[in-house]
Parts: sequence; C-alpha cells; structure tokens
Amino acid sequence: MRNIFSPDSFLIKTLTLLFDLMYLNAMFLICCLPIFTIGAAATALYAVLFKRLRGKDIKIGKTYFAEFKANFKQSTLFWIPYFLIVAFLAADIYISHNILPENFRFLQYPVSIALFILLWATVLVFPQMALFKSPTRQIIKNSAILGLVNFPVIGMVFIIHIFIFLIADLSAKAEVIVFSLFLFIGFAALAWFFCIFYRNIFTKILEKNAPEEKESAETEGLLDGETDPDDDLPII
Repeated sequence: MRNIFSPDSFLIKTLTLLFDLMYLNAMFLICCLPIFTIGAAATALYAVLFKRLRGKDIKIGKTYFAEFKANFKQSTLFWIPYFLIVAFLAADIYISHNILPENFRFLQYPVSIALFILLWATVLVFPQMALFKSPTRQIIKNSAILGLVNFPVIGMVFIIHIFIFLIADLSAKAEVIVFSLFLFIGFAALAWFFCIFYRNIFTKILEKNAPEEKESAETEGLLDGETDPDDDLPII
C-alpha cells in the first residue's frame, strides 16, 4: 500500500503528469489570448514538454515563461504571416462553399489542396523552434521535408484532429464536451502525445547529423549539457 503513494509509483507519476498538463494548458491558453502570441505560446509549450519527456526536473511555470520570452520574436514573426495566409485560404473555402452559387463551388478544391499542403508542411515548425537554434527559413524547409519523410506520423496528427472535429460536430452536447476538455487539459495533452513521436523524429536527425540543440531559456545551459548551441539544425 505504501508503494502506491511512493513518489516513483505509477499512480503518483500519472497524477503529477496530469497536473503538469493542466497547468501547462492554462498557461498556454492565457498566452494565446492576444492571438498574435499563439506561435510563441505553442513553441514554449513544446519546449517544456520536450524537457519533461527527457525526465528533467523543471519548474513548469518558470520554464514556460522563460521559453515564451526566449522564442517570442522568431515564433511571432513566423506566426503572424502564417496565420493570415491560413485565415485567407480558409475564408476563401468558406465563401466558395457557402456563399457563391453552386456552379462556382469547384473553386474551393484547389484552395483546399493548397491549405492542406501548407498545414502539412508546417506541422513541425514550432517543435523545431522549441528545440533548435536555426533560421526560420531553414526550419520551414526542414519541416516540409520531415513531413514527407515521416508521412505516417504527420498523417496520424491530421487524422486525430479531424476525428476530434467530427466528434464535436455530432451534436451541441458533444461540442461542449470537446470544448471543455480542451479548456481543461486538451491542448497540452495532445501536444504531449505528439511530442512522443516528434522526439523520435528529431532523435533520428541527432543520431545522423549530430546537430546542436538550443540553449535552455531557464538555465542558460545546453539542453543536454554537451554541445555548442551556436550550430544550426542541419539542412536535411
């Protein structure tokens, strides 16, 4: 019975993880409120989760806001034009499907394909920004290449999001339940699950190319304590 409540027991580790995810989810939502800060909020979320996956003993709140500040400029400069492009394409699809006459609905298909390709190519942008000190252009290029090479993982990410959307669309009750879950823990929990697979992707790159990882924003030390942070993630 004593072992159940031991700090190393499965129960305590699971409860600690759930609490950390709820705490992270709250901070992520707060930092997303201005909308233009969503990129920095997502990067900070991934940075904390990657540290957590390594088993690092970190202060969640302090580390999150340190990473948010450290990645704010690069993440925001990418996020704002990215958000505007995605919003424009989504609005075009909505107008083609719901406002224009039925004869013009075919216009939504090329735009839908363009939006799908854009989203697919940029799935790994913020996780890379969380881990590597690289120019944004190189991060985008690597994200597109890794998205193609790791088709099953990125496909799983899309399928899960589509599945969640379909569940929420079943009824008003289902929509409220999904919304409540995301308000409570959903964003951080999903990111945690995806980070398990993203970490395997980046580990393969580290083993093959030995790129250098970004400095820890909290301690100003290296993430793994072994390498020079000034080198960039190599072009794949």
